[in-house]
Amino acid sequence: MEQRFNPSMGATFEKEYSLSTGWKIFLYIIIVAMVVGGVYLAYVSIADKSWWLVLIGIGLIMLGLYLYLELQASKIIISNNGIKRVGYFSSRELLINDIKGYDTVRDKRITIRPADKSNKAIVLSDYSYFADGSEILQWIALNCKDLDAEQEQKGIEEIKNDESYGYSSEERLAELKKLKQFCSYFNYGGIGLCFWLFIHPAPYDYAVLAGTIWPLVVMLVFYLKRDVVTLNSADNKKQAVYPSLSTALILPPLGLLIRVLADFKLMHLTEMLLPAFSVIAVLGVVFLGIIMSSKEKARSNKMTWLSAAAFVLLYGFTAPVIINCNFDYSAPKEYKAQVLSQRVSTGKHTSYDLTLSKWGPKESEETEVSKSLYYQVKVGDTVYVNLKPGLFKMPWYYVSL
Repeated sequence: MEQRFNPSMGATFEKEYSLSTGWKIFLYIIIVAMVVGGVYLAYVSIADKSWWLVLIGIGLIMLGLYLYLELQASKIIISNNGIKRVGYFSSRELLINDIKGYDTVRDKRITIRPADKSNKAIVLSDYSYFADGSEILQWIALNCKDLDAEQEQKGIEEIKNDESYGYSSEERLAELKKLKQFCSYFNYGGIGLCFWLFIHPAPYDYAVLAGTIWPLVVMLVFYLKRDVVTLNSADNKKQAVYPSLSTALILPPLGLLIRVLADFKLMHLTEMLLPAFSVIAVLGVVFLGIIMSSKEKARSNKMTWLSAAAFVLLYGFTAPVIINCNFDYSAPKEYKAQVLSQRVSTGKHTSYDLTLSKWGPKESEETEVSKSLYYQVKVGDTVYVNLKPGLFKMPWYYVSL
C-alpha cells in the first residue's frame, strides 16, 4: 500500500514518486515523434545516399529509445533515512546524515550536495514534473540545510562589518538597499537598450549612439562605486547580496552585436581587427586599473573579472564597426550587379540571400539582404551595390534597387 507523506512516521517511512500523467503523455508523444521521424529520415536518406542525414536519423532513434528507457525507470524515493534518484542507467542515493545541504538555481533546479565531496550530488532539475512534487520539496526543506540562505546570510554579515557601506551595521544595510535600487535603474536601462536595439532601433542613430555610450557611463559608475558594487552573477547567493552592474554593462553590447550582424557588411573582416584590438586593449587596461584599485573583496571576485572580460570583447568587436558604418556620411560609390540566384535560409534566424555577379573589387558571392528587397527582385534583375570607405577606413557596402 502506498504510504502518505508523513516525515514523523519513523524509520519505516518510504514513498516513491513517478512522473505525473500529463508529463508522461507529453514525453511519449515526443519519443514517438523522434523515433518515427528518425526512421523516416534514415529511410529517405539511404535512397538519396545522404549518409550524414542517415546518421542524424539513427541518432534520433537512439535518443528516443534512451528517453523511453529513462521515462520507464525514472522515480524519486524519499524516506526517513534519505533520498534516492533512480534512472535506467544510473541511480544515486544520499542518507540524511551524509547530506551537507541543498542549493537552487532560479528556484527550479535543486542540487542536494553531500558532506563528503567524494560522493556525487543528486540533481533534481525536474522535481516539479513528478506527481505530488511539492512533497519532495517539503522533504528537502525539512531534512536538508538551505545552503543558499546560509551563503546569503554570510554576505549580509560581511556587509554589516564592511566600513565601505557606513559607520554602523544599520547604516550599512540601509546603504546596501539604496545601492541595490541605484544599480537596478542602470540594469533596467541596459535591458531596455538591448530590446530597443534588437526589436525596433528607431530612430536608428539615437539607438546605436545610446548603445555605444551607455556601457561607458556604467564603467564610470562602477569605477566610482568599485568598493561596494560588483559585476557578478546572481546565481551565487552570497555574492548576489552585493549590488551588481553586470546586466547594465553587458546587454547593450549584445544589442550592438545583433545590429552589426544584421545591418552592416564589411568588405574584408580582417580590416576590423586593428580597431577592435585597439579598443580591447584600452578598455582592458582601464578595467584592470579599476578592479586592482578596489578592495580585496572586489579583486578576488572571479565573476567580476569574467564579466569585465566579456564586456571588453563584446564592445571591442562591435562598437568600432557600428560607428565606422553608421556614422559614415560620405557619398557611396555605386556598382551594378546582376542577381544570379536567390535563397531563403531558415532556422533560428531566417536570412534572405542573393548571389550577385562580380562587382567592383568583389568577386561573385552570396550576400544577405532585407526581406523587402529580396522579394522585390528576381534572378536576372540588376541591383546596385553601394560601397563606402567607412569612418575608420573599414570599407563596407549595402545593396539597393
